[in-house]
Amino acid sequence: MTTKVAIVTGGNRGLGFQIVKGLCQKFDGAVYLTSRSEERGQKAVQDLEDLGLHPRFHVLDVTSEESVEDFASFIKANHIGIDVLVNNAGVLDFDKSVSSYEEAKKLLDTNFYSLLKISQHLHPMLTNTARVVNISSDWGLLSNIRKQIWLDTLIKDNLTVDEILQFVSDFLQAAKNGRNAFFSFAGHYGDYKVSKVALSALTFVQQREYNKQGKDISVNCVHPGFVKTDMTKGMGDFTPERGARAPLYLALEAPQTLKGTFLWHDCHKVNWDD
Repeated sequence: MTTKVAIVTGGNRGLGFQIVKGLCQKFDGAVYLTSRSEERGQKAVQDLEDLGLHPRFHVLDVTSEESVEDFASFIKANHIGIDVLVNNAGVLDFDKSVSSYEEAKKLLDTNFYSLLKISQHLHPMLTNTARVVNISSDWGLLSNIRKQIWLDTLIKDNLTVDEILQFVSDFLQAAKNGRNAFFSFAGHYGDYKVSKVALSALTFVQQREYNKQGKDISVNCVHPGFVKTDMTKGMGDFTPERGARAPLYLALEAPQTLKGTFLWHDCHKVNWDD
């Protein structure tokens, strides 16, 4: 029960797999590789065991309230808290730069709305010095948004979760209105950009809330670089192992005072709203 706990969502391949691998090598505690697919998740665990590493596995579909609740109940029954939480699960159809409303909604369910489910069910178990790492993107910088009203809103010091939700809802309405409205909001891959901008904004809002509560929890987001994965059809600048460097730094090595920041792939802080 006293074992420390690290959790990685979407950990069965690519960047998530490498983050799990790095945690298994350096984290003093139980490392949970979670995946929507039990078959793919167990295969990933076996691949790591073949390397002499020993992750634990649990099914977790971040888009399903029931699945998140089930995982939270399991952690609560078996551990005293969560020390590291890496929100890595994400999707992108690299072949489709302008999505339909249905496609955009599905992407946002995985990349953004899932964080609210995780916040509701897993965050209450964060230890007082826990580290939350949200995987963002250079497409998660505020400058990717073209609507001035949202550029002005999202940089507010008193931004709320409800306002972030309205931002996402406004985009989905644009997607419903067709290709031109979709494109005018954030350009090509606008649904992915909106999901990562919303994720980044939520990072800062959650950190401010923990600061107000007097908790020493750190919540940061990170651009791991343009990583060569199945999601990017093998395109990119970095291997998944290189991409895991900055997320692992936040999870394991960064000073606990590093809070509410946007970290670049080389581990330096950047201004999210430049």
